[in-house]
Amino acid sequence: MSAAFVPFEQRFAMAMHLAHARRDAEAAKAFAALAAEQPRHASARHMLGLLLYKLGRNAEALTELEAAIALQPDAPAIRHALVRCRLLTGDADRALADARHPSLIDARGQLAAVLDDFSAANALPQRAELLRARAERHPLDYEATLALAAALHQLGRVSEALPWCERAHALRPQERLPIEIRAAALIDRGDVEAGLAVYRELLERGNDAHAAARHLVLMHYDPEQDNGKLFDAHTAFVRQHLRPLGAAFASARAADPERVLRIGWLSPRFNEGPVASFLTGLLGAFDRARYQHVLIDLQPARDAATDRLQRLADVWVDVAGLDDIALLRRLRELDIDVLIDLAGHSTSNRLAVVAQRVAPVQVSWLDWFDTTAVPAMDAWISDEWLTPEDSTQRYSERLVRLASGRFCYTPPSEVPSPLHRGDDTIVFSSFNRLAKLNANVVSAWAEILHRVPGSRLQIGTRLLHDAATRAHLVERFAAHGIGADRLDLHGHRTYAELLAAYTGIDVALDPFPFSGCTTTCDALYMGCAVITLPGETFVSRQSASLLWRLGRDEWIARDRQDYVDRAVAAATDVDGLRNGRVPLREAVRLRLCDADAQAADFAEALRGLWREYCSRVG
Repeated sequence: MSAAFVPFEQRFAMAMHLAHARRDAEAAKAFAALAAEQPRHASARHMLGLLLYKLGRNAEALTELEAAIALQPDAPAIRHALVRCRLLTGDADRALADARHPSLIDARGQLAAVLDDFSAANALPQRAELLRARAERHPLDYEATLALAAALHQLGRVSEALPWCERAHALRPQERLPIEIRAAALIDRGDVEAGLAVYRELLERGNDAHAAARHLVLMHYDPEQDNGKLFDAHTAFVRQHLRPLGAAFASARAADPERVLRIGWLSPRFNEGPVASFLTGLLGAFDRARYQHVLIDLQPARDAATDRLQRLADVWVDVAGLDDIALLRRLRELDIDVLIDLAGHSTSNRLAVVAQRVAPVQVSWLDWFDTTAVPAMDAWISDEWLTPEDSTQRYSERLVRLASGRFCYTPPSEVPSPLHRGDDTIVFSSFNRLAKLNANVVSAWAEILHRVPGSRLQIGTRLLHDAATRAHLVERFAAHGIGADRLDLHGHRTYAELLAAYTGIDVALDPFPFSGCTTTCDALYMGCAVITLPGETFVSRQSASLLWRLGRDEWIARDRQDYVDRAVAAATDVDGLRNGRVPLREAVRLRLCDADAQAADFAEALRGLWREYCSRVG
């Protein structure tokens, strides 16, 4: 029988059989014939569209799917296919417009798949708006409301996330996650005291491991930092949440005290940021005849800084996505002599694995600012300025103080001149995260602005791209009599843009008690004065440690009032500050960027720890 006499429905079934058999080209040809014969047959055009985009013919696929949805606008499956095809062609906004149709918003299962497609396409703002459409249309949908709160928080729209956290909490008061997101959002936008109070209430509901880990980080933003409480919290977390896993550690390499040491550097942040700023110069200056460097990357994110670090590695190992058991096995297979963990309890750490021991000697350094409290962590790298002999900060690890300092700054290869390029206006600044701007900090900065008439304060940080968060910060200063006309607020900027901004700034105001580090190095290298207020904790002393090394004691305050007075005094000598910008950069280069000196100190410290190990096992 010829094809002309085969009923349409039978030929449709035959085409579907080809599609199920993954004979895509043949199926597409069959459905094209069916669509040509009956152009108002929505299913035929739907299937043809699906097959065409599977074959990579996206423009043709869109034509067919648009025709299909015009014929059946309430068909969620067709609409899903159209949305996916738009995402594949990079048109996330039109994909969102198509996805907002009630037929898809009301289809929970289909909508979940569509949301996954937006995630896969990295169309996260559009995904959040789709969740908003669901949550507004179905106000009792807890999952959608919570997902919207989490999505907005992830996008940095923290003020916008707060009411959705509260709505999710109202729907299910017993659930922990809405409370946790609300607490984090409050802290992220600078309402530190309120956010920490919410976190403490959350922990009183039960000792959830994730919330407790997050709390370890957030405790360092507390204006009432206490070293005893910090140490107790770390030791309690390790005791309660880091469980044994895998076999006991046994090194396969000979304990030769003088052989070439194989050093592993473990981090989830081998990209632009503090790790690159302080590790790049050090690695480049190490004696390669006596030390081999294995960089172990926990996260897949890459940028130019990643490439630079990879070129400095003898071995680069990508372990992203491995679970604890697999990571433990992989790290032990590397036969590392000394592991340097660069994360501690910070975000995306793998301390649960390091706690099982993966190397004979294990050291904590750089991207964590407190004890790990892990018994398998042997040493903690610091210096005499950050942790002096009389420091009240407690560590389970042995403290190793580098004579050259814990931090060796690596300036960018391309950086503007430090010369001032602004007008006569005295400009203060802070490019630290908003979480460091607690109520006392805002109050002190407002007092400084009042005492220096006509001055301005520039605040730059990623979260200020959110209009609601900017408005909230303006309100906080308004409560102290500082109008919006005295503030210059900036959201996300590239590193080059941020450095260039310092050419119009005179004095960087360091937040307290969580001081800056990379931001302070950047400001100093660009020739700006930095006013800081150190305390007893490590995080409160980071900027002060750099200024002590530079011999700039006049910028280090004794208390809050002295902090304000020193900032005002610096501003009264603005000509002196501007004339001293080039010499300040040279001082930073000599005293804070001496990678050779730090590499020698670091190598000596690691060799000493290794020799002690060899003497114990030999």
